[in-house]
Amino acid sequence: MEQRAEFSAATRRLIAQRAGFQCSVLNCGRLTVGPGPGAADVIDIGMAAHIFAAAPGGPRGTGGLSANERSSAENGIWCCYDHGKAIDTDGGDSFSVADLRAWKRLHEARKSLDMHGTALDNYGLVESISIKSAPAALSGRDIGLGMRNFIAGHNGSGKTMLARLISSVANPHYVAEISNRRDVDIAVRWFDPQTHQVATKGRRGEVSHILDGRPVPYVARPYKTILLSDWYRTRISSLTSLAQFLDVNPTAMRGILNSIPKASGLVKEVRIEKDAVRYVIEHNGRSYHMATDKSGHPPMFNDLVIMEIVGFYAQHHARVEPTFMIIDGFLDRLHTVIQFTALQRLEQLAGQAQLAVISYSPLASQEFQHWNLIHLEDRFHSQRFDPRSPIDLEVQTLSLGSGIMP
Repeated sequence: MEQRAEFSAATRRLIAQRAGFQCSVLNCGRLTVGPGPGAADVIDIGMAAHIFAAAPGGPRGTGGLSANERSSAENGIWCCYDHGKAIDTDGGDSFSVADLRAWKRLHEARKSLDMHGTALDNYGLVESISIKSAPAALSGRDIGLGMRNFIAGHNGSGKTMLARLISSVANPHYVAEISNRRDVDIAVRWFDPQTHQVATKGRRGEVSHILDGRPVPYVARPYKTILLSDWYRTRISSLTSLAQFLDVNPTAMRGILNSIPKASGLVKEVRIEKDAVRYVIEHNGRSYHMATDKSGHPPMFNDLVIMEIVGFYAQHHARVEPTFMIIDGFLDRLHTVIQFTALQRLEQLAGQAQLAVISYSPLASQEFQHWNLIHLEDRFHSQRFDPRSPIDLEVQTLSLGSGIMP
């Protein structure tokens, strides 16, 4: 009979540390370590529970994993004693593998934000997307998402398609458009902080949804998605177009724009004249005057200003409901060092918002190793995208400042 795949002391400690010594079960968060009765005493009420069973016949089965895989940190979730025993005993079949993995991912994402001073509070995140059928090279993929994601791959690997599918829960017209070319079947799982899953099907322009096991005509108030793609580069050219893009009214858009100089190290002044928006930005000690209705300034500045506006809005909106900001292709036109600075700024701006940056640049995997890295490949590229290729950093850096709204 196969022995139980127990966690080693080092693995148990790793699972506990990644959870901040708090229970990972949704809406628990109980602290599992603290002072004992004596000055040198510590009480530990935590438990590393198995996601797949420690032994054949246990709750949730072994999932075809070897004993080594079942005793790894990846197969463990840190819990308080009460939840840990409930998960690891015979009655633990009521806890699914999908739920345990999702709770662990959400809890670790919260702890990561806590360390940077941007606690997630009671809000959630998009945990995963499963793609049964879709164009590009995405069919058959299950993609896990974190709070900070970098999606990399060659042209044609499905990066932009993935962005639209993630956004389609709130914007089903993406699935309608895609399904005119090929059938679409996807399932998206998210928290708000309750668990939700929607299965979306697209056939010849018609879209249907099953939300939490029930057919619905559309998904009411899911997570907010802000998809900033290269397509919008020349189309966000006025107060009205900015408001339409962010789905706010012009008065709210004015409030957003007027608040940005207080929080930005790049945008120092904003003036709104009828429908035109004029900016004063500061770069390397020099001031530049820009306007949405005029050209002539460096395109790089326009891209960075738009990202600043979108990031500021996402940061504010995420305090109210789960918000996912997706930046598709904007960074690829910038020099590597400017990309690095822009990524730093996006991470600061995002705050409680979930963030995905889509690019073919290897930068994030080198310098942002705490992000969730997703590699996409297409059938025309047998050589895997190499995130370790050297980066030339010998250029002048761009200072965007580090201030964010309190």
